[in-house]
Amino acid sequence: MSVFKKILIGSVVVVGGYSVALQVFPHEEVSTAAFFNHLSQIALFFVSVWLFLKEPIRSNKFVFLNFILAFFVAILGFADDFIGYSIFTDGKFANILSWQYSSIAFFFFLFLAVAYIVFDSIWHGRKTYLKYLFVAGGVLLLFVICFYPYFKDPMTLYKTEDILQWKALHSELVNSNSLQALLNSGDRHQLAVELANNVRLQSWQDAVPLGDLYPDRNFARIEELVPYLEGENYQILVLKPMYRDIVYVNNFLVGLIILFFGYQYTKDPPQGAYIDKIMFIFLLFSSMEILHNWAFIKSLEWKAWKDISIFGQYVTVCIEWLMVLFFALRLRFITSVQGEFYETELAANPHRITRWRDWIDNLVLSQFFNFKLFNGRMFQDTSAK
Repeated sequence: MSVFKKILIGSVVVVGGYSVALQVFPHEEVSTAAFFNHLSQIALFFVSVWLFLKEPIRSNKFVFLNFILAFFVAILGFADDFIGYSIFTDGKFANILSWQYSSIAFFFFLFLAVAYIVFDSIWHGRKTYLKYLFVAGGVLLLFVICFYPYFKDPMTLYKTEDILQWKALHSELVNSNSLQALLNSGDRHQLAVELANNVRLQSWQDAVPLGDLYPDRNFARIEELVPYLEGENYQILVLKPMYRDIVYVNNFLVGLIILFFGYQYTKDPPQGAYIDKIMFIFLLFSSMEILHNWAFIKSLEWKAWKDISIFGQYVTVCIEWLMVLFFALRLRFITSVQGEFYETELAANPHRITRWRDWIDNLVLSQFFNFKLFNGRMFQDTSAK
């Protein structure tokens, strides 16, 4: 049985199990975009497994090991659809805690894989375990800086200044029929005026009150929070810090990928087939994550955000299927005689070979660039004698 048939069978089995679970067990609403996102992550997991098993270069095995872990965490994250509905139904915060830690783990392994590709390219001749330890240490330090509060206190999202101030306003609102009438009328300004007359918000740090806000600042702050008193809009306030930290991480990731292409342009080293294409796709993926999460941070209405996010998910799904394509192309290449020879020579004698030029390079060069200008700079003609 061919490798790709095994990948297809494995993917179908997991998709089938997930689909049956959706039919049998209570779960939160799963949009079509989210379902296709799950499909792409399942395919990426199985392709990564076979890339890891078939990789002829030891250093590349570490790359795809991290991809395996990232997409395995993503598959485990499918449980989020059921947590609080058919699993851990007594845990009020079980769903958000599961999402919180699965998101951190996914981006950790994804960041580790991409960062290792970058530094493996720069320090190609160094020992694999030293490169991996350096990259893993750096990535771990970054994630500790960004996500330490979530491990120090799992409920940190509910103890931010935004949420504590929102709770003070919400408590006043639910105890006043007149304020509820203003909220229902949609007159946010007058509601802010009435709340400011009755509530003095406090400044908070680490869930400890520091003191009351001055009147002008108190009113301005209430005006900012009033939209989140409507319906389920408060969920944006809850999740905002997590999404902001994900934006920071992806900014770093984009910076590393730009460093990778900068090094490729200036030094023009030979590299594994399709690695540059995979890195470009991850540049698109991380950029989309930044845009998607930043849009969430700036949103005021939960329902409007949900509608917009569905479109964003479809874009992400398209990017993920491009990942599947280039992962599969690399798998096909390294399992061929020609590909195995090239990758082995790349590991043993990188100075004696040129960069592999695939059909995508040929297409881009022929359609969009002057070949004479770019030949020898990121692109080598493998047919030249």
